[in-house]
Amino acid sequence: MTTLRIASLRTALLLTVLTIASLIGLGPAMAAGPPVGLGEVPVHTAPNAYGPGIWHHAKQGKTWYGSYRTFPDTSAYCIDAGKKSPLPKYFKNAKADTVTSARTAWALHEYAGSTSKDVQAALSAMARLDKALPHDHKVPPQKPADLGKKFAAAAKKHSTILAEAKKLAGPYTLDISLEPVMRMPVLEPYAAPESTTSPDSWASDKTDKPKVLGTPTDEATLTVSLLSASGAQVPDVPVTLKTTGTAKAPTTVTTGKEPVATTLRASAPGTLSVTASAKVAPQTVRVFEPTSGTRVQRVVTPDTPDSVTDKASLELSSQPKVTTEISDQTPTPGETVTDEFTVSGLIGDHTVTVEHTLWQTATAPRQGIKNDDAREIGSVTSKNVGNGTHTSDEVTVPEDFRGWLYFTESIAGDEATKEWKGIHGQPRETGFVPWTPTADTEAVLEGTSTHDEVAVTGLRPGSEAVLTITAYHVETEPAQSKEPDGTELSVQDFTVNADEDGRVEIDTEPIDMPVGWVTYVTAIEGSDVNKAWTSDWGVPAETVHRPPEEKPWTPPEEPSTPPEEPSTPPAPPEQPENPEAPEKPESPPVEPVAETPETPASPAAPAPSGELPRTGTTGNGMLIGLGIVLVGLGSTILLISGSRRETD
Repeated sequence: MTTLRIASLRTALLLTVLTIASLIGLGPAMAAGPPVGLGEVPVHTAPNAYGPGIWHHAKQGKTWYGSYRTFPDTSAYCIDAGKKSPLPKYFKNAKADTVTSARTAWALHEYAGSTSKDVQAALSAMARLDKALPHDHKVPPQKPADLGKKFAAAAKKHSTILAEAKKLAGPYTLDISLEPVMRMPVLEPYAAPESTTSPDSWASDKTDKPKVLGTPTDEATLTVSLLSASGAQVPDVPVTLKTTGTAKAPTTVTTGKEPVATTLRASAPGTLSVTASAKVAPQTVRVFEPTSGTRVQRVVTPDTPDSVTDKASLELSSQPKVTTEISDQTPTPGETVTDEFTVSGLIGDHTVTVEHTLWQTATAPRQGIKNDDAREIGSVTSKNVGNGTHTSDEVTVPEDFRGWLYFTESIAGDEATKEWKGIHGQPRETGFVPWTPTADTEAVLEGTSTHDEVAVTGLRPGSEAVLTITAYHVETEPAQSKEPDGTELSVQDFTVNADEDGRVEIDTEPIDMPVGWVTYVTAIEGSDVNKAWTSDWGVPAETVHRPPEEKPWTPPEEPSTPPEEPSTPPAPPEQPENPEAPEKPESPPVEPVAETPETPASPAAPAPSGELPRTGTTGNGMLIGLGIVLVGLGSTILLISGSRRETD
């Protein structure tokens, strides 16, 4: 009987343990699970057949939401929930069929390598619920959100991955384009037909549709975009580039959330072409049927990536542009000038020939217009020049030259080169032999006002000039410099006409002179005949100084008591006539026996002449003090005696 009871207890205990293990959903290596007819049975002998995932207990039986290691090199996902686990032995020599399901294909392509059990559970749910795939479920498939708290994290991953798949799944379109990089218009045009009447008329046609401003260069902008089926940009996908007609072009670019642009430079005039290709997520999954066993789940795996390609090309020719600067904008007659010119817009190592012409005019040149009195001084040729800065040969300025001179440039056109013609009157190309005025000034201080006397010489006789005289105030004496400093007190402008000798004299209006220094700066405005000139700041002749006003001097007050002379030693203090008695020690107050008037102390005799006053206790003083002590002692004795009688 005892043996039977022990056996029953052990059996009940074993059943209880198995029931608890089944209820808490232990992994395949820990719990045997329900019978075959009630769902998938975890395999004890093949624990490595399962990847990351989560067991779920449904009414119909147990099922695995996660990946399987059916194949050694990729994750597999069942599409027949509740059947036997898809162990590798059931799929030897299995051949795959492909089924188009872009969203599931994208999800498996992107996330099948994850080690997260929640991610793998989410992928398993997508495969089971995908209506595009064949199914033979024995346990109904469910969304992770419907599987309880254990699947809460998997539910979030499922929602996120599904939303991404809807946005980023294929089919895909790779789109590339090539556009020439345009040279933007500048404030000063450099090229225009000689018949042009306006410097900017070449840039646009006001009567027709506006033209694109600028001209092509040797560069092109390559734009790459990868679009999903929903039209969204697909980021983080490498795109391989093969180019021809380019120099140092990139071999790959990576797509982004917006189209990606990069600049290509042509190596020579002609055709620039680009072929782009990219590996993208497939639109299909691979479906495997088991090759042995019964009631074994079918599985799907990610398919191999797809490829997308696109091409673009662009015809480019050299679009030369020449910017120049004359070597000396104030050349000396009889000396030489050169044209410092920069060529741009040539493709690669392409070279051209530049013709330089030096012109002179008696009147001020106007930009973009050839004056009627313009005539050629000389010309030179620069052969085989490429992009970069160069210097032309020299051209001599005539000995008797006065006025303006400037360069123009031209480049002949051909199949690889667009024609270039420079315009007349470019400011940086123009030189002038000017009059150079100067000014002698003298600042004047009169009381509390100041003014400046200015004498200008060197102006072109009969020419008009504008003078600006500025007064600056500083607290400390100024040191001469090119840059002005201090507080601006006054600015006075004068328009004057030079006499036959090129001379002008003026006086400025007086201004209040503050305490400190005031210095004047004279500026002569440049014109078409006179060179601009400005005096230094802080020139001694142009500076005046007003010191602060001095306060009247007041003698110091004499002290009421003259100070003691240090040479005479101080006299000793006088001895007081009645020396004070020493202080009595503290004692309780006593009532006097009888009121006795104090005997006045006799005055001390004056010290003999020539002797110091006597200090210390005298005989009289000692007697008086002794008397006071005796009186106090007697009073104390009486008080004590009286107290005793009252007590008796």
